Amino acid sequence: MDFNTEIFYFINNDLSNPIFDAVLPNFTHLGGLTFLAILFIILLVITRQNIFNTRKYYGLVKLIAAAILLMFAITSVLKLAFHMPRPYMILDHVNHLGSGGVSSSSDPNSFPSGLSATTAAVATVIVLKARDYFKNYKLVWVIMALFLVVIAFSRIYIGMHFPFDVLCGALIGMVSGVLVCRFLKV
Repeated sequence: MDFNTEIFYFINNDLSNPIFDAVLPNFTHLGGLTFLAILFIILLVITRQNIFNTRKYYGLVKLIAAAILLMFAITSVLKLAFHMPRPYMILDHVNHLGSGGVSSSSDPNSFPSGLSATTAAVATVIVLKARDYFKNYKLVWVIMALFLVVIAFSRIYIGMHFPFDVLCGALIGMVSGVLVCRFLKV
């Protein structure tokens, strides 16, 4: 058994417990492209219209939307190129705890993890721009790091991705966030 599969089984089987079984399948949706896209469209409208005096966040929301679009383009191409099946489709004894997202339920491809990539793209933009937008930016960094780690962990735990899928997805999201912050001026 290879290292990627061993880590998968450790997280998916050995760490299995009723609390994670109840929480992680629901939490994993928070990193989903559908959830975050809807959230950021709403935020884009709210900040553009200055509802609740939020205009100062408009640039941040635009950067996040751009990072999500770039990440989605990259992960879509890679999923089409590699066609790697999800762990629950090819391994025995997988605790498969649901699809973990609308796109995941119709997408049989595991590599790279789109939810990890989406979460990393959002987290990276927020971390890179935190000083410009938040008073307590160090707390924002900690929250974003924890959010990314929990989403990535949840993808493995619910049986949807191998650790390598999650790691590559997170790297794609981070690179997307860095590129957008570096080259887009808002």
